Amino acid sequence: MRSAHREASRCYLGSRDGRLRGSTEHRIRQIVLAGIQTNMCVETTARVGGNLGYDVVVPLDATRTFELRSGGRTFSADELSAVTAANLSEGGFARVTDTESVLKA
Repeated sequence: MRSAHREASRCYLGSRDGRLRGSTEHRIRQIVLAGIQTNMCVETTARVGGNLGYDVVVPLDATRTFELRSGGRTFSADELSAVTAANLSEGGFARVTDTESVLKA
């Protein structure tokens, strides 16, 4: 049986956030995220990072997801990615862009 309890995104817990913020020679202010699964792990990490005050950038073409079946409906990977982009940008959690723009910056 799956537990209904979920812990916070572990990428920021404990000393990691302190190391990102605390080092005077490596003051990290911006985080660029890429990975799998766009609508789960990437979105959660971006939301937590945004809430902690990081400038979070998500090049959407550097993420991937899979279709999701729920409530008798199937949501395509493209639909899920589009909703994640809207959630992050309109919610003020992250700037959603593409890889080419990140590399040019």
